[in-house]
Amino acid sequence: MASSELAKFLEDIDEKVLECQICFNRLNEPRTLTCIHSFCLSCLDNWLKKTNKVNCPTCSKSYRIPEGGLKKLPPNTFLNNLLETIEQFSNTDETKCICGKEGRSKTYCQECRRYLCHICSDAHKNIPACKNHKLHLVEDVRSMSVSEINAMHPPLCPVHNEPLTVFCNICKVAICIHCSIMDHKEWEGKDKHVTISIKDAFKTFKHTSAGLEREAKRCTSKLKDDLKVMTDRVKKLDEKKEKSLRGIDNHVKELVTRIKESGDKLKSEVEAMYKIKRKATDAEIEDVTTTMSYITTNIHLLHHLGKGNEATAMLSGNDVITSLGDRIKAVPKTKPDGNAEIKFVKNNQQINSLQKDIGIVTQSRADYLELRGAESMTLPTINVKIIKTDECEIHLNDLKATLTQPTGETIITDVEEDVNGDYIVIGRCKSAGICKVDVRVDGEPIKKSPMTIKVEKEGLLKTIQISLDRLLSVCDVVKHGDDCLLVSYWDNVIREYKQSGKYIGKVTLSGVRVNRMFLMNNGNIAFSDRGNECITICTLNGEVVKSFGKEDLTCPRGIHVDQASRIMYVANDENVAMFNIESGKLIKKIAPYDTSFSFFVSIIDVALTRQGYNLVLYFNQSCLKLFDNEGKFIKVLVNEGDEDGNVKSPGGVLVDDNDNIIISSHHKLQLFSNSGKFIKRIDKAEDGINDPRGLSIISHNPRRVAVANGDKTVKIFNY
Repeated sequence: MASSELAKFLEDIDEKVLECQICFNRLNEPRTLTCIHSFCLSCLDNWLKKTNKVNCPTCSKSYRIPEGGLKKLPPNTFLNNLLETIEQFSNTDETKCICGKEGRSKTYCQECRRYLCHICSDAHKNIPACKNHKLHLVEDVRSMSVSEINAMHPPLCPVHNEPLTVFCNICKVAICIHCSIMDHKEWEGKDKHVTISIKDAFKTFKHTSAGLEREAKRCTSKLKDDLKVMTDRVKKLDEKKEKSLRGIDNHVKELVTRIKESGDKLKSEVEAMYKIKRKATDAEIEDVTTTMSYITTNIHLLHHLGKGNEATAMLSGNDVITSLGDRIKAVPKTKPDGNAEIKFVKNNQQINSLQKDIGIVTQSRADYLELRGAESMTLPTINVKIIKTDECEIHLNDLKATLTQPTGETIITDVEEDVNGDYIVIGRCKSAGICKVDVRVDGEPIKKSPMTIKVEKEGLLKTIQISLDRLLSVCDVVKHGDDCLLVSYWDNVIREYKQSGKYIGKVTLSGVRVNRMFLMNNGNIAFSDRGNECITICTLNGEVVKSFGKEDLTCPRGIHVDQASRIMYVANDENVAMFNIESGKLIKKIAPYDTSFSFFVSIIDVALTRQGYNLVLYFNQSCLKLFDNEGKFIKVLVNEGDEDGNVKSPGGVLVDDNDNIIISSHHKLQLFSNSGKFIKRIDKAEDGINDPRGLSIISHNPRRVAVANGDKTVKIFNY
């Protein structure tokens, strides 16, 4: 049985998972580094002796040796369980009863991890300490899958052999109850151990894993899209390569053809010149030859007459002498022209040009540009950036952009240069729907062009109805994760909703009243605690991390955390209190009470601009004031009034990604520039904004804000 079940078990397991990448044998006492690679404890010890430091043999990441040595590295309980199961299957004696007597085992005790015969099984049930142990029939165990067998054997503490029921948030390790008392005391250690139940830790783990899984799916989907783009790029590269090679061959052929044509033309000129010169020379040769023959003939005649009769010689001799003399006088005194030159003169300039490249090989200029922007935007204006590299110089006039409207109409749109020298495509969509932006250079589309953008309408998008006690009201809302909202109600519970309005769950705290909140980068929630008039920070499990400011705050309301400087700003009725978020100590108070006002001045909220200046929102005074980063008053940005562009009994303020300011005030939600200039009203009168309070930017593209409304709703707007 053991060998067949072991074989079946190993079919489902990649043997490489159980192999140490140092000794290449099966893992023994596996220890896991933070990079999730596991090795034998003894192998890591030998590796440390060789290198004097802990470098992961697989990925080469460096790690600090924990206090207490390598044995303090966390064991890989998953692998330990697998190895234990393999050992159990491999040992043929494992199915024998612990009593050692011969005979078939009847049951298997899940807690004792031992097989029992019929007699021992009955006795086991009667032992008080074992009465809650779960017994399985051997036949059932044999039919179990690997995962079912593993589920029967949860990992035990390697020190105390007890179930792991506690999780230390500081050490990030599962421990037993004894370890939590002995080695992970909450009052000891540099960082103070913080322990929670393994169930709460597992709940957080599943929540985090679910979020990470969603992100991984999005990432995988993006990578698939990227891979398709890269595959298409390879295809295009192959096509471009073949096209370029054909172009070079054709160009060389054309050059050769033209050179040959030029050579043939020069040869024709040589032949023509040769014919002319040869014809003239042949005529001259014939003339000279005729003259030479005439002279020779007449010389012979005179010689013959001189030997003959005197009378005969005198009758014809004078004519011969006269004719020969005239012919001799007619012979040119100069030598004939010996020029027989027909010369080919090379065009050295052309040769020099051929020594250079007959062309250049380059990428398309479109390959140096990439279109980058959000997948969703809000009507009416869309902005898409053109990313360019230094390798290719592109001028603004070289770029041609078009925008295809949801209706199908295509129009030419503008490409502008911003203050940073980047090129921006700016267009206006006429209606909500799918738009396409196409940018080309030299007639070719740049990377990721055309880009598809979902354009959404402005205004009220969603109203989330909150079921509350009639005495409670919605105080604040903050974004959590990609699609969730945390909502506070002036009680001890923080509730979580999907942006669709679906209720997810809640975080329950003890002895607090949650007012305004701020979700920090580490996942903790800071909030103004109106029950204790202080600031409290808690985890999403409801565990209070720290509280501070009780002696310095009188009525804490809106809060803002500058996570770079680790400074918290708290709207505290008559001033804004600044705290060091690590130590909880008061740094100073700014925006003090204005003595020119006879009535009580209540500061309701605070925010920071990109320049680090303080925006302080006054409730009774109904205005927004600007202070510098030292707390010195600069000016009033927004004044009191019922008309648009002013505020009345404001409830919240924030700064969006464009450094614009959003203010919720009595019956309206308004957008201002960073200089206080009124841009627009985000809501409409019929949208039902009533006593709005806290605000939260929940999306940058499209621009989307959530507002905690006094009528027990959370309203979401595109703006």
